[in-house]
Amino acid sequence: MKRLRILQIFNRYLHFGGEEGSVYRIGDALQALHDVEYFLTSSSEILGADLWGRIQAPLKALYNWPVVRQLERYQMAGRFDIWQIHNVFPVMSPAVYALAFQRGIPLVHYLHNYRLSCVNGLFLNHGRICTRCLHGNFWPAFRTHCWQESRLISGYMGLITRHIQRMGTFSKVAQWITLSHCQRNLYVEAGIPADKIRVVHHFLEPAGPPAAFEGPGAALFVGRLSQEKGAMALLQAWRQLARRDRTLYIVGEGPERPALERYVAEHGLTGVVFTGFLNHQEQEKIWERALFCVVPSICLETFGLTVLESWAHGRPVIVHDIGALPELIEPRQTGLVVPPSQPEPLAAAMAGLFAQPAQAHAMGEAGRQVLEERFCRARWLGEMQSVYSAWT
Repeated sequence: MKRLRILQIFNRYLHFGGEEGSVYRIGDALQALHDVEYFLTSSSEILGADLWGRIQAPLKALYNWPVVRQLERYQMAGRFDIWQIHNVFPVMSPAVYALAFQRGIPLVHYLHNYRLSCVNGLFLNHGRICTRCLHGNFWPAFRTHCWQESRLISGYMGLITRHIQRMGTFSKVAQWITLSHCQRNLYVEAGIPADKIRVVHHFLEPAGPPAAFEGPGAALFVGRLSQEKGAMALLQAWRQLARRDRTLYIVGEGPERPALERYVAEHGLTGVVFTGFLNHQEQEKIWERALFCVVPSICLETFGLTVLESWAHGRPVIVHDIGALPELIEPRQTGLVVPPSQPEPLAAAMAGLFAQPAQAHAMGEAGRQVLEERFCRARWLGEMQSVYSAWT
């Protein structure tokens, strides 16, 4: 088998998140098959620039000549067989695609979000699912200012995204990778040829055996505290549950935290603990106290790494029936799936697991087994070798 030289291309966001962690995990694992190097930029290069840099930012987001020249030098020095793209927004710009097409470099594109069909990448418009721009008309994004509450930014991002589509990117990319069938179906509807999209689920290697259980068992949320992750929906369900003898740990930071803390105070909710960001060792202590994990996202998640993390700790998961999340769960075997529209079903699901801890333990053990069989590194490597077999 020929070892390919692969260049992973990624524009880092202002704040480290699950997508960035996945990029490095993918690159490290792929080294078992091929030689992988990185070409990285960061959003801070534009957003943290001086006044003149910020004035130039919109033009660079459309076509960044310095990045093109730097990438050309990388390619000349490294003679890469394939570029594996993860994200080019906003610093790299669509110029990356144009350069690859011009030089005849095959592109494998990992789709972590919906950025190529939605200006905010989430198909979420002010707290509600929205796919009005799915077919390439981004006027609704401008009209509803659905990204950063700005018509100007939403509209300009729509123009850039439309430009990418008009370059023929959907058909010219050699292979697209989605993380779930839900994501694949949406991108097929958006215009990517179905035979060019392969579903490759994320993998996760447990760091050790499942965490031991301590105490009566708590509920746990782990994630960024932003609207799409649904922490507010979880608090609304916790209010319905009204359990004073149990604890809800909310692990993470984000822009929605002040609103969440106000909701807790205004409604007198008890047992809610905001831990903020925790390092690995600190998180492990919280997992030991957890009976189950809740993933209450209100957006069309492309996957759900927190589900795998929960199974790695031997805990079942309660998820909203939305996006890719229900694809991962075997209801009442490895977790529970509840409707996202009202807080009552989520509250009932939490109450049920609190009342039957033995069932929760059994579901967590089953989840750990599914993780080791279906979402392991070896299986992921086999699928990725199939992706790259056309060039080996």
